[in-house]
Amino acid sequence: MKDPLPPGEPKAVRNKEQGAAALMALPELQAWSSLIEKNSGGKAHGGLLEYDPMPRKLNGKSYWQFSYVENSAESALRWESFLVSSNDDEILVEDASSDEVISLARWRREKHPAKRTAVDN
Repeated sequence: MKDPLPPGEPKAVRNKEQGAAALMALPELQAWSSLIEKNSGGKAHGGLLEYDPMPRKLNGKSYWQFSYVENSAESALRWESFLVSSNDDEILVEDASSDEVISLARWRREKHPAKRTAVDN
C-alpha cells in the first residue's frame, strides 16, 4: 500500500499527452470529428493543435493550450480553443466572442456545441 501524500503536496500532474487525450474524449469533439470526416468524404479530419507550447497560468494553475481544428490538405480551420489543466481534470474554453475563459459547463449551456455542424457556427 502506498503512503498518502503529506499535507500541502500538490496532486499528481497530468502531462500534455494525457490532457490532449482527455480533451479529445469530450463527446462534442468526438461528434465534431465524425461530422468533419463524413462531410468531407474523409478528406478532412478533426484534431488538436497546440497553439502555445508554454503552459498558460490562470488562477494559480497551469493549463496546456490547444485548439480543435478541422484539418485538410489545404488548411487547418480553428473550431474552438481550450485550456486543459495540468494540475487536475479541469478543461476551460476560450470564448472568442467575449474574449473570456469559461467553464466547460457554461460553454455547453450557452454555446450548445453539440448542435454545431461547421467551423463558423
